[in-house]
Amino acid sequence: MALFRKAEVTSAFLKMGIMGFAGSGKTYTATMTAIGLIQYMREKKIAYANKPIFFVDSETGSDWVMPFIEEAGIELFTAKTRAFRDLLAAVPEAEASSSILLVDSITAFWTELCDAYTKSKGRTRLQFEDWAFLKKEWRKFTDRFVNSSVHIIISGRAGYEYDYFEDEETGKKNLEKTGIKMKAEGEMGYEPSLLVLMERETHLETMKVHRTASILKD
Repeated sequence: MALFRKAEVTSAFLKMGIMGFAGSGKTYTATMTAIGLIQYMREKKIAYANKPIFFVDSETGSDWVMPFIEEAGIELFTAKTRAFRDLLAAVPEAEASSSILLVDSITAFWTELCDAYTKSKGRTRLQFEDWAFLKKEWRKFTDRFVNSSVHIIISGRAGYEYDYFEDEETGKKNLEKTGIKMKAEGEMGYEPSLLVLMERETHLETMKVHRTASILKD
């Protein structure tokens, strides 16, 4: 047989996405997951578990979680940037020198890519024909993300999905919320093998805040 081979597990690296609105606990959850995964790998005596965490930080979240990482006996290296080219370079560098790559927030890199492209065209807004190029460029990252030999956890802001529905009585079409998606390139939310939605709720009487993580895809 030239095409088929005996089945074996090839997806040994975590590719996790965490999305949520502001204050929902995305950065903290990503950090705690990374620490727990490294501790588990150290118990299993996996060699690269002693390498540092690499953190691509577009929103200074690494400053806040650094004490948790250092307390766990793990080194942290950061790249504070919003440049898409830096995001592309981060994946092979993390493969070579880190145990886990954290990206927070992926939304900022998609925004930077769109803004830089619009500026290069001397325009103030994107046009329909621009999306084919932008999606092709973004796939350079998603291909590296999915196929890389390193654990990667990305965090992204959440946004609402909308669609038009026809009112049965008036016949008019109304725009209504249909769900929640990650604010990045349209297919980004489908790329992680584990996708988590973080939500923050406040009890109106006690004003106590609690956060919930819901697994949307596993």
